[in-house]
Amino acid sequence: MWLFFWVEQVFGLYLSRFGIFPREAEGLIGVVMAPLLHGSYTHIISNTVPMLFLGTVLFYFYSAIAKQVFIYAYLGTGLLVWLLARGGTSHIGASGVVYALASFLIFFGVFRRDFRTLVISFVIVLMYGGLIYGVLPWQPGVSWESHLFGGVLGGLLGYYFARNHRQYDTEE
Repeated sequence: MWLFFWVEQVFGLYLSRFGIFPREAEGLIGVVMAPLLHGSYTHIISNTVPMLFLGTVLFYFYSAIAKQVFIYAYLGTGLLVWLLARGGTSHIGASGVVYALASFLIFFGVFRRDFRTLVISFVIVLMYGGLIYGVLPWQPGVSWESHLFGGVLGGLLGYYFARNHRQYDTEE
């Protein structure tokens, strides 16, 4: 994320043109590129901190499934935005992935129902419970759709992986 942001700032490029443009063929590149693109320092910092924290929790506590969850969250959120979000605008930023990771960490514990995963869920709710307000279309220029679809996808991933917990046991 920071490398793309730096390149954009230093060379004066407009990389947001590679964001997700819903239901437009050229907007499909945004499924991969959008989480790497940010509009301002505030935007990238507000995504970097939770991405680092939630990613660390995911990969530390759930290493056996972390790569799969991350890839599904990353690409799945982008695909949902491309398919279902409002058109006529570029959707950029990693917040959809952040919402997917937070939602996964919460719902995985709820659906799995063991002490460790429930504690992790509780901590994530305490730290990121306010994210729920980001799924509402109240702030102009913010892709609430990325937040919503990331949150829904994270919940579905939490359910799927928890129900298949013997196959994806977190202990190695």
